[in-house]
Amino acid sequence: MLQFLARRTHLTNRHTLHFSKSLVRNSYYLVVPELPPVVEGSDALFHWDTFPSYEHATPQAVVSGGLRLCSETDTAIQHHVEKTAHESSKPTFESIFNPIEDLNVPFETGFCTIRQLALVDQRKFANLYSKFDGHFTMHREFRFQDPTLYNLVQSLNTDEKRAKLKDWQQTLINLYLHFGKLNGCHLQNEELDQLQLLNGKLSQHQYSFAQRLLYANKTFTHLELDPFAFDDVPYHIKQQFAVDKSKPESGPWKLDLSDRTFHTIMTYSGNRPLRKLLFEAYYGRASPTVDRLNRNVENIVEITRKRKLIAKFLGYSCFADIVLQSKMARTKETVQDFIESTRSKLKPIHDENIRELTAYAQEKSKKPKEYEQLQAWDVAYWRQRQLQDLSSSLKIDSSQISRYFSYDRVLNGLFEFVETLFGVKFQLETNFDDQYKWHPDVQVYRCVENENVIGHLFVDAFARPNQKSELCLATTGRDRCQRHNVLPIAYLNMNLPRIDGTATLMTLAQLKEMFFSFGRVLQVLLTQSPNHELAGIRNLEADALDIIPHFLVQCLRDPNILPYISENVETKKTLDASTYHRALNEIDQHMITHDVLRQLYLSAFDLEIHTNATNYYDAMAKLWPSFTSVPLHNRDFHPCSFEQIYCEQLASAYYSHKWSEMIACDLFNAFKEVGMNEKDKISELGKKFRSTILARGGTVSMRELFREFRSREPNYEHYIQRLTTQV
Repeated sequence: MLQFLARRTHLTNRHTLHFSKSLVRNSYYLVVPELPPVVEGSDALFHWDTFPSYEHATPQAVVSGGLRLCSETDTAIQHHVEKTAHESSKPTFESIFNPIEDLNVPFETGFCTIRQLALVDQRKFANLYSKFDGHFTMHREFRFQDPTLYNLVQSLNTDEKRAKLKDWQQTLINLYLHFGKLNGCHLQNEELDQLQLLNGKLSQHQYSFAQRLLYANKTFTHLELDPFAFDDVPYHIKQQFAVDKSKPESGPWKLDLSDRTFHTIMTYSGNRPLRKLLFEAYYGRASPTVDRLNRNVENIVEITRKRKLIAKFLGYSCFADIVLQSKMARTKETVQDFIESTRSKLKPIHDENIRELTAYAQEKSKKPKEYEQLQAWDVAYWRQRQLQDLSSSLKIDSSQISRYFSYDRVLNGLFEFVETLFGVKFQLETNFDDQYKWHPDVQVYRCVENENVIGHLFVDAFARPNQKSELCLATTGRDRCQRHNVLPIAYLNMNLPRIDGTATLMTLAQLKEMFFSFGRVLQVLLTQSPNHELAGIRNLEADALDIIPHFLVQCLRDPNILPYISENVETKKTLDASTYHRALNEIDQHMITHDVLRQLYLSAFDLEIHTNATNYYDAMAKLWPSFTSVPLHNRDFHPCSFEQIYCEQLASAYYSHKWSEMIACDLFNAFKEVGMNEKDKISELGKKFRSTILARGGTVSMRELFREFRSREPNYEHYIQRLTTQV
């Protein structure tokens, strides 16, 4: 079905569980699994009104509790809908939505618990989560495929009834009607069958696309035997790829096509033929260069075609219109204007950067003819070499800078800064029951406002190799539910190295990851949505999802943050503001236009495909020269592995990440205008920001909230200025 169109869940791995019996439900099938027996501890693990008891976390408890939660929730919602539809009294907002909310809270909290287990104990739970992710998503979306529920909600959609409802109630009605329409709940049986047939064929081609890409990744391997191939590669990277980890200097080194391997070799390997080999393999996956049975060309054509047909069937001019109507940007014209306005300002700077990098490569390699034209597999390597020289000339020593940012100082300073900005405190729970922690490292903080606890934050800061995810990631543990007085829970997972007896020091990259993730924490904990289904990030538009995380990164970039988070572990002095500014602008932003233009190109490609249904190669050839002066290689078929738009939730929405960055820059500029060093003024503005953007996000369109806060439409110039100003 079309539930993937505007739902901002994490990108899913579409593994499925095996089922053995089915139940006919309306005009489609609900597949119900054989439920396993109740396992001891599963009830405690899936507590939703207190805290999950992680000491009871076993794979058996997860399977038992998770499957029962899915089945019982969906069955209960079905019974509720049938009962409400047959009642003699007219349905009200409360009679329709309150029982759904009651069932939704334990269901979603259970999913969050399984996801957290997968992040902190991958060996036990990662594979289970990959299966449950799709399973929960399927059950989560069944309500949007129920014509009976759609008609019940439609009965509330009159001017007279809407006039009596609050904004958030109207938003919830709009949500159900929007997804109900996308799933064909308004269609008659014959039309619904046609839509389901189109969706079924679309899903088949998406699955085939993903499988062929997976096959390409699994079947490629390269054993580098040349002992000189890794000469200038850092030792820890040699060790990462060495067949014999005890002899990383002599090789051989085994390479695959994982994103991590690809970007590492592109950045650090001085062996140009090796870089080219890996580049052609990576961007040749499932392309016309491989066996016909393993190509994605037909899948791309059919996915594009089916989406166009679905759009026409539902009354839209193109697939992009379906997607964008539920986004902050709203229209393809707005997105195109954002892309073009930014591109036109960045492209001249990018072209000059590439000219300078070409001259640098010619000088350092002493091969001016060979590097007369930089190729796509050259840019990352020579950019890294140039960055090293730039750091030396500016006397920026990353190891020395890290000595000003110990983890404890940064975390407590971040809490203090958030208190200044938003008026909430984070207080450590000193006697928290260990059964609610998954590891002794975990620290729990209560989020307090005016002496009232409004939520809880679980922080798991330190690395556990081969067990815990390496990602720095904040996730929802439980969303707020006002009706049941259920407080939100947020999880902050980091991967910091720890050496006993010494302070844990943080790099600038880790600082950015932490501030970005803490933005997600604030979205979860500071929501004031009266309804669980609109709380936290659950109903945020995809292109508004990362606004608060990027806003906090903008705060980090401002030197006024230093008194909060910086203190040298020996001297206790704060880092010099000019050094900090150089590190985060001239160093961190080195050739940033290259990265941004790449993302804008992919965004433009995505929009071209889903607006005009252009042939993928024609779209690539048409757009590429407008975004970069680096030539398009004749074996670069990156659309054949562009899984984010062909298989996942970013079709017609790939622009979302850069849009969120742009909006965050605009919002942050409001604080710069009053002066980031003016504590009273930013506190006053922070309260408005919290009550407008944070508290109400999900209950009202972010476009309306932005207008309310800034009293105007978004302005791209603040974003462009940040990207083009390095001094």
